[in-house]
Parts: sequence; C-alpha cells; structure tokens
Amino acid sequence: MEVTNHTGFLLQTMLYMSNHQWNNSLYNTIHNVSSASNNTLPYNDNLTRCYGVYGCFPLEYPWVDEKRPIAYHPRPPAQVDVRFPIFNKPIREHPKFIDINDPDDVRHLGINPKGWLYVVTHGYIESGDRPWIQDFMQTFLNNDPDGTASVMVIDWRKASIPPYTQCVADIRLVGAITAHVIHMIYQELGMRNLDKVHILGHSLGAHVCGYVGYYLQRDFGLKLGRITGMDPAEPMFSDTDPIVRLDASDAKFVDIIHTDATPWIQRWPRPGGLGLYQAIGHVDFYPNGGNNQAGCDDSIQKFINKQNDSFFWGFQEFFGCNHLRCHQLYTDSIPQRCPFMAIGCESFEKFMAGDCFECDEDGHYCIDFGPNAWKTYQRLIENGVMVEPSTIRAYMITGDNSPYCRTHYKVTMLVSDSEESLVHGGEIGKMAVEIVGNKRERSGRMDLSQDPVYFEPGKNFSAVAAGKDVGLPKKAFLSWEYKTNPMNPFTWRVMNTPRVYVAYIVVQTLEHRSRQKFCPLNELPVKADQENEFREEYCSKSSAN
Repeated sequence: MEVTNHTGFLLQTMLYMSNHQWNNSLYNTIHNVSSASNNTLPYNDNLTRCYGVYGCFPLEYPWVDEKRPIAYHPRPPAQVDVRFPIFNKPIREHPKFIDINDPDDVRHLGINPKGWLYVVTHGYIESGDRPWIQDFMQTFLNNDPDGTASVMVIDWRKASIPPYTQCVADIRLVGAITAHVIHMIYQELGMRNLDKVHILGHSLGAHVCGYVGYYLQRDFGLKLGRITGMDPAEPMFSDTDPIVRLDASDAKFVDIIHTDATPWIQRWPRPGGLGLYQAIGHVDFYPNGGNNQAGCDDSIQKFINKQNDSFFWGFQEFFGCNHLRCHQLYTDSIPQRCPFMAIGCESFEKFMAGDCFECDEDGHYCIDFGPNAWKTYQRLIENGVMVEPSTIRAYMITGDNSPYCRTHYKVTMLVSDSEESLVHGGEIGKMAVEIVGNKRERSGRMDLSQDPVYFEPGKNFSAVAAGKDVGLPKKAFLSWEYKTNPMNPFTWRVMNTPRVYVAYIVVQTLEHRSRQKFCPLNELPVKADQENEFREEYCSKSSAN
C-alpha cells in the first residue's frame, strides 16, 4: 500500500513541517525516561530489537507481509519519550506527571483507585495538549457524579512525526511503556482489577490502545475494562492479523467509532478515507454510514473561524473533518443531554430503508452510543437477548453540529389505491416530513430520500430520517417536491396541481420505541410545495391496519 496515496497524510505532513512547534505545550514539566529503558539491547538487529523491561519487537510475520511491505523497529525509549500527565478534580490547569522511575510517587497524584481512570491518546502528527483532548478531560471530570475520576493522557508527540511508517513502528513501544505505567498504578494503589480503566485513542492512537491491552495481558495477566477506538487508522492496518491492530481481544469491551471509513472498492477516483472500514470490536458504530459526516462539506472559512482564525489547524480540520468527527461525537455523548442510540444492521442501506428498526429482533440490537455502550451490551447478554456475544455493526444518524445526537424516525407511507388515486396515477418526487410533539416541539424538516422516488398507488414506501427529539409525536407534516422533466410530457402538470394520494403514514421512534398512525383530513391528497397536515384523530376505522 502506498501511504503517499492518502491525501490526508500528505496534508498533515505539510502542516507539521510548517506549524508544529514543541514549545507551545502547556506542559512545562521536564519528564525523565527510565534509565533502564534507555538501554538498547539488540537480540538480532535484522529481525528483533529488545528494550529492557519493555521486551522485544520482532520484524517478522505478521508485522511484515504483503500489506505491510515496509516496516521498522521502534526507536529507543529515550527518543520516543512518552509522557503521562494526570488530571483529576482538583488538578486541571497544571497536571502532575507520572515518574516511571519512582513508583511511590503514584500515591501522590490524586488517583482514586475506586474511581474511573480515563486514558486518552492522540494520533499521527498530534500531541497530548490538543484542544480536543483538553475537552475530553474537562468533560469527563465535569460529568463524573462521584468526583473520583482521573484522566491520564498518553503524550507521544516525539514519536508522532513523519515518516508514517516509522511512527507505525514506534507505537508498539508506546503501547508497551503505557502498559507498564498502568500496571504500576494498579500495583501501587492496590486496585482489584482494571475494569474501571477506559482507554480512548484516535486514529493511530486507537492502535496504541490495542497494544496497551495486549501487553497488559501478555506481561502482567491483566485485562483492561474498555477500549474505545475512534476512527482507527487504516493505512498498514486494514485486514492485518489481530496482533498488529486493535481488536476485540484487547479489552473486556472494545467499541469502535468509524467516521472516515470508505471501503477501497468505493474510493476511486476520490481520495479514500483515513479510517478503518473493517469491524474489529465488540460493537462497531458507523455514524451516517461511517463516512461523509454531516457538516463536513462546509466552507473552509468556517473551519478557520472555528479554530480561532488559525489557518493551519482550520485547514487540517477542513480536510480531515470526517476523521476528526469521531472524538467530537464521543465528547458530545458524555453529558448525555439527549438520546444517542444506534441499532445493529446488515448495512447502512438497509438501516436507512427501515429494515432494521425493531430493537432486539432478528439480531438488530439497540446499543447506546458513548459512555453507556458497555452497559447496554452487557444487558443484552444478561437478559438473554443476545445468546452468544458477537460483533455488532451499529448504525445511526447524527447532526452537523453539537449536540450531534438525533432521534431516529421511521416513516412508512401507504399510497392510496382508491379510485381517485388510481385514475390520477403515480407521481415522482421527493417527500419530506416534520414531526410535532405533544408540547409543540418540532423535529425539523427531514428528507425521506436523497433522490426522487416514484410513488405508485397501493404501494408502501419506508425510510428512516433523523431530527430533534419531540417526545411523543402528536402530528406530522408531509411536504412533497414534485420533479418534472421538460423532455417527458408525462411529467407535465398544466391544469392540475401535482399530488400524491397518501392514505396514511406510520411514524415510529427508535429511542422511545413508539408507533403511531397519522392520516390526512378527509383523505385529502398531498399537494406539492406546501405543508400537508396528518393527525392521529383524522384516521378512520376503514384505514386501520
């Protein structure tokens, strides 16, 4: 695989060369790497390189194969120079750093062994002081009900530099070092297990998390509670052996968020996404199908303004918008301001067609996105809904800005087979719906298809759309955009207003698991370019299911 084919990595490299400064960090503490780890002890320089207590790193299969023809050994620990700042409720502005030479100092870092320990790490050409990591830290601590949580950042900035192939090699050592640090915390604080240790990594950092989980099991017999991989990097990791990448065996629960994952077969002639398309966790979330995130087609100026008028970071976010959206979605889910739900399905196309809208039926499991994902997965097993644990490919629709969560509505429409409808015949166009709640909340206009659809008398049409949460739906407005073709006389409407005779619609909500039927007043047709009201009380007994 040619890494240079990935526009995003070329762009990031350019940004690094022009704007990456090591002296702009908020971390001013000097951190010394263990002297033991500075000793390079080559076992076989061609195949294996060893770094003291961190073990040996071979360059044989599966680390080198046809998918990874170029591979390197990790650079020495002194060059990788990983740092571990610790944040908790009283310590946020000026973090303390873990000194791996002084295990006793762990007891003075403010880590509560009974609270959650969130471990966050960045990706390629980034650092541990990026604003999104600061947002993660603040949001985790602000929403910890007991006030006992701590956040540890894995800051491997000195290894997160071009060339990409060397960086891929270095994260193996970053994972091993981090595993030793977590074991040191576990041992010094007398933790019972690692069930409340949750590691989250973005892009290449997602695979760092996988290595942490692997080395904790191999070297210490400990298994992490949870890993969240945020759009794991695809180059040099797609379809590789599980030991090479993050996978479900690396923690008791592994959830993956795919936001820039386009299968190679679908990429040509456009540049491909940076994220892995392959399902590799217990639950793999594919927001908006896993690519083309809402709002990522906005102008570059909007992204520059968002980044405090920084051209470089705004430029990066513009071109990497899909790839970055994963951590924005997760941060947004932590306060649980609104439902954030996904449902398992065979494909995004079937999900959008409404084929997978019944929770927990036919393997279509409903899973909470964000902090409660593990709980809902466990509940499926405990309640016997999911007999054998399996990988769930879960889909959902999000908005284009915060709050990103949306309520999912399945709209099933029956086009009337009345004499009037049959005489009028079918019509082609785009239908949209807006749901109104019992407190007059409005979902916003939701298109039921991207392309025009032919509405044939007597036929059903179903689609899934997403909008704001309105609680229990009270009524609905259908609007229809008629499509005419000047070259096709059959689409001309000179004397009559274009219309579709919709007998009724059924509106279901995924989050509230509700189902309601709405009808037009006096069976009036849906006319083009206007709101057509549907209510429950307009339905007659003759139109019952």
